[in-house]
Amino acid sequence: MNFKKFLICEEADFLGRNLQDIWDFSDEQIEQTHDFVQLVFPTNKPSMAVSHGFYLDSQTLIEQIKNNPEAKKNIVKSANWFLSFLERNTYWNQKYDHNQLRITRVIESLRLLVSNEEADKFYRSVLKLIEEDNKVNLNTLVFWKNA
Repeated sequence: MNFKKFLICEEADFLGRNLQDIWDFSDEQIEQTHDFVQLVFPTNKPSMAVSHGFYLDSQTLIEQIKNNPEAKKNIVKSANWFLSFLERNTYWNQKYDHNQLRITRVIESLRLLVSNEEADKFYRSVLKLIEEDNKVNLNTLVFWKNA
């Protein structure tokens, strides 16, 4: 799979979905589909959560994405899309939930490929969603802070 082409909407993922297809997911699809997060928010670490094995496996690829304004714009758009999902659905605000791992990945991807400012902005936005009634465990909060 070509991450750069996927992130600039020139190529589909390994299942034939383009970025817009994923942005068009219903909340139920976002919640129940587990193979898109690593593609929409790529990092330089393989995921243990899915078997497809796609990740940013070279510094050259990371630099190509970091130097592409459209790819960066779409990663930020994806982060805002996912934040909207979190705003509409509060069930992830509990001791443990797989969406908390997704939040960590979004922060890491933004920091790696876009900027510290965008990563910090997303992090602060997530904290704001739970500030009135935080049920997220301390270890997860530390992961988010250090991502």
